Amino acid sequence: MKFISQTRNCPLCNADKKSPYLSEGELRLVKCNMCGFVFLDNLPDESEIYEDYFEQTIYSKDYTKFSKEKFLAEIYAINEQRLYYIRKLKIKGSILDIGCGTGLFLKTASNYGFDVTGIDVSNVAIKNAREQFGINADRKLISDLNPSDMQFDVITLWHVLEHLVNPLDDLKKIRTMLKPEGVLFIEVPNLNSAKFRLSGRKWQGGNHPLYHRSFFTGRNLREMLLRSGFKTVKRLNISYNVPGRNFLYTKSKELFNIFAMDSFLNYIAKN
Repeated sequence: MKFISQTRNCPLCNADKKSPYLSEGELRLVKCNMCGFVFLDNLPDESEIYEDYFEQTIYSKDYTKFSKEKFLAEIYAINEQRLYYIRKLKIKGSILDIGCGTGLFLKTASNYGFDVTGIDVSNVAIKNAREQFGINADRKLISDLNPSDMQFDVITLWHVLEHLVNPLDDLKKIRTMLKPEGVLFIEVPNLNSAKFRLSGRKWQGGNHPLYHRSFFTGRNLREMLLRSGFKTVKRLNISYNVPGRNFLYTKSKELFNIFAMDSFLNYIAKN
């Protein structure tokens, strides 16, 4: 594996004092001695990582509530519930989805009449979003965006913030791209989740340092949003109802969510 950096300061507080936390092969997670933030210390070369990932996850137009592919039906249900919470605050307007992937969330948002735009680092994903769903999507980084040209009612980062090398700086940029009454929606994996704790800190699902650079708890995600300049930060208590999951599974997730111990954390932030 090629690395572009072997060590770095804390992405949250910029301190240089840290302690070993976990390792996965050559990848080293450390914990900041000052603020407690957990992050990947040595950064791999990402030039091919996401192209390879999306080559394996191309989605067809069979993206509906009744999709024959179980995974697509589950994602459709999740995106419907995300839009439920968005529409409680913004019934219409413009949405920028950062890390839009193959365009599934934006397709759902467009069904509700939102004016949708997406960006992603993967050419493969952007091609799918455009050709399969007709989404206005471009291959761009957050640093490529110009706040003077683009302002949005809603900006979403669904499992994106944990991938960013400099999440604090990126959040500062994102904040300037919101309209005065705009809202940022964020969802990230939860380092304090019961699943992660009970698994003996083994990697489960997608929370893997090959792709992820930051490992959030509710406390440090809130701190990062406030440091980036947002005035209002609130955790959303979202437990997704997914087709085919049994009653016990659903209720256990709702219980874990009350104590911020579900697999994911959901936050909104406003200027």
